[in-house]
Amino acid sequence: MTAPQRRRNEASRPTPRLTKAERKRQLLAHAKRLFVELGYRDTTTEKIAAVAGVTEPVLYRHFDSKKALFLEVLQEVREATLGRWEAETAEVPDPLAKLHAVMDRYLGATREHALEFRIMHRTLVESDDEEIVALLRSFYLDSEALLAQIIAEGQQSGVFRRSLDPRVGAWELIRTALGYTLTLPLGVPLYDEADYLPRAIECLLLCLLKTDV
Repeated sequence: MTAPQRRRNEASRPTPRLTKAERKRQLLAHAKRLFVELGYRDTTTEKIAAVAGVTEPVLYRHFDSKKALFLEVLQEVREATLGRWEAETAEVPDPLAKLHAVMDRYLGATREHALEFRIMHRTLVESDDEEIVALLRSFYLDSEALLAQIIAEGQQSGVFRRSLDPRVGAWELIRTALGYTLTLPLGVPLYDEADYLPRAIECLLLCLLKTDV
């Protein structure tokens, strides 16, 4: 059989049907990209179905609406992000090392998981739907709780300043990390320096440390 014949035979073979779970993951992946490129308002189920190569009825077998799909995207990002942080700190006893690990994971993940973070950031600016806002709020409040707990542990062990409100410290870390992730697409030369992230994390954590540490 010649090479052109083999290619024609391969092209004529039916594409294997995706399982329900595989189709759902495929739809979520295409939806993520459209939500980043077009925003929530301008992304439609018709557009999602088109880029996924399915009909809208197929999409509706997996998601009741665009909003339901979007909420699942946000929930997936929320659970994955918090799960990574908890995994990074589970076996780390020292609060300072624990906070280093979380911030390194948070800032480093903005490149590795850029698409997910851009969805969250764009949604923060654009969405006024209370259910969507509530899900975003819960993510950041969970982040506050995790960071504040680590800071409180550090205060108890004498590493961090006792005068600091752990919640304030947590939100300053969150806001700084948000600023970094929002400006990352600008291609700031400093961000590309090999040791930028360790230096940035050191700068962030210095404000928490006791002056004699």
